[in-house]
Amino acid sequence: MGKQRIAILGGGMAAMTAAFEITNVSGWQNDFDVTIYQLGWRLGGKGASGRNADHFQRIEEHGLHILLGFYENAFRVLKACYNELGRPPGAPLATWQDAFKPHDYVVLMEQTASGYVPWAMNFPPNTDEPGTGGVMPTPWAMIEMILGWLKNIFGSSKQLPDNQSDLHDAHAAATVRDHMRVLKELEELHEWLHARVDNVENNIDWRRDFVTVDLGVAAIKGMIEGGVIFPPYDYFKLDGMDFRAWLSKHGAHDISVNSAYISGMYDLGFSLPGQVGAGTALNGILRMCWTYKGAVMWKMQAGMGDTIFAPLYLVLKNRGVKFEFFSRVDKLELSEDKAEIERITIGQQVQVKGEYDPLVPVLDLPCWPSEPRYEQLVQGDELRDSGCDLEDWWTTWKDPVPPKVLRNGVDFDKVILGCSVGVFPYIAADLMAASPPFATMVNALGTTQTQAAQLWLACDLAGLGWTLPSPVLDGYAEPMDTWADMTHLLPREMWPADAAPKNLAYLCSPLPDQGKPPPRSEYGYAQAQAERVKQNAIEWLKSKAAGLWPSACEPGSDCLDWNLLVAPGSPAVGPARFDTQYWLATLNPSDRYVLALPNTVDKRLGATGAGFTNLVLAGDYLRTGMNVGCVEAATMGGMHASRAICGRPEEIIGDST
Repeated sequence: MGKQRIAILGGGMAAMTAAFEITNVSGWQNDFDVTIYQLGWRLGGKGASGRNADHFQRIEEHGLHILLGFYENAFRVLKACYNELGRPPGAPLATWQDAFKPHDYVVLMEQTASGYVPWAMNFPPNTDEPGTGGVMPTPWAMIEMILGWLKNIFGSSKQLPDNQSDLHDAHAAATVRDHMRVLKELEELHEWLHARVDNVENNIDWRRDFVTVDLGVAAIKGMIEGGVIFPPYDYFKLDGMDFRAWLSKHGAHDISVNSAYISGMYDLGFSLPGQVGAGTALNGILRMCWTYKGAVMWKMQAGMGDTIFAPLYLVLKNRGVKFEFFSRVDKLELSEDKAEIERITIGQQVQVKGEYDPLVPVLDLPCWPSEPRYEQLVQGDELRDSGCDLEDWWTTWKDPVPPKVLRNGVDFDKVILGCSVGVFPYIAADLMAASPPFATMVNALGTTQTQAAQLWLACDLAGLGWTLPSPVLDGYAEPMDTWADMTHLLPREMWPADAAPKNLAYLCSPLPDQGKPPPRSEYGYAQAQAERVKQNAIEWLKSKAAGLWPSACEPGSDCLDWNLLVAPGSPAVGPARFDTQYWLATLNPSDRYVLALPNTVDKRLGATGAGFTNLVLAGDYLRTGMNVGCVEAATMGGMHASRAICGRPEEIIGDST
């Protein structure tokens, strides 16, 4: 049997992981020929970033991206990638430890009668190394950890008695065979706690203790009553309800259900009220808080494209994987008997002079530019002059040559569909018509636009008026509910010494849809949504900035002092100065964030679940051990795709699907 030709459509984390795992053995080229087809000039999908040469090589992201410390599979891939990359000592981001640094400090913003108040959480670091695997705690082991944590809260709190008998008895009885006794003691603890709710509005320390204990007790009760403590362990059986509704069902007070803890969790998943399945939320929270290694979060030390997708590209290129940039997937068509993919239509956005070299060096680090490398394109001058964006799904740019048609048995034997689920109605309508399970998944899984802004500021955190350590912050005022201090990235950019920013702020949140996205022929949709994000950001800076950065605002005002926005050479004043910053709406169909809606886990398919003999799916929308939009779920999805092709990897950590 000859080599299998693998066509990978898309270049996000799932697609790249699939390629990495398929080619992760010596001699893989004896069995496979792998080609990745990528829209535009860069890899990354929702994680793509670019360097803007017109603005001092600043990093421009598709939003805020941070790796969580429990991302075992993602770290395993990235560590192997950096080891194989083999950068010399002293080179920029030579090792994975150089590329990702631990971050322990998280802030949730509590909304009180007098305004927003920061609730700081310093997660203790540990000596574990992410990506080393190990056995995941069972649900009952998680319950034991939560009970121990609650007992410590009672022991250290000035608001709670350190010998509360119900909690003491529940902790003492914490074995699976005594689960009904534990449940009884926790019911009594809930009654005791709720009888003391009156003072929570006037005493912030008591409110925080109340909310913490209340939610912990409700979660344990829900796990016991929902039967997840018994094999086969499956948190996702709880996904029939939204997380808030599930907590309420199991006794959590409204104050707790609407607390900063829960608002922050919804913000983390770009989700509006009612949009998170209980089991998915519980699984994610427990994994995040109780199984992280090294630190609860790991910050990238350059752009996501620089730290993840450039190294993956370089390693895969060196292995012999082929890349076809400027290749837009337009349509997948089935064979006459509807059993397999017969043809794939690939729009050729531009013609390349030879082989495209996508990366540019920035301070000796290989990076993706924020625009194509026009000098390598036959239509480069025309494309540059047009101002068209090849990543815009609604662009007016016309392909200069007819599409390429890939044929089964000639150009591919297997297809890995690495594009995200939001684009399937456009490119895979034939598949949806022929496969009810595939159509059900596509129609059931919700997606959302997101919005983000990056601000380069002329004063440091203290100058802004933020008196706490450098945060990753959730739960603040809409329309930009999340803020992360990303000042550590400034040395990777190339600002003039006399006009260098002293702070870099990333803001993001969901961008609720204004109706159904229009047909591709409706040019201007992307521009209208970008303008919407711009106005959202400006209004936020006018009315909400003081809640985080009081010293950065005009005297007696909630409005940011616009002069603090760093813009070398710009004469702009007032809100017009925001034009020099960076913002975006992530709205292309394949860029839309995949939600974890209630009642959808069972609609998710496995990698071969679409039912076509030569089609393998790869993405964070698959049924995995996460079932939520994140790098780890995408990595798992890519591993499942690779496993369907070649049987590797043998283990997907934290995933028994």
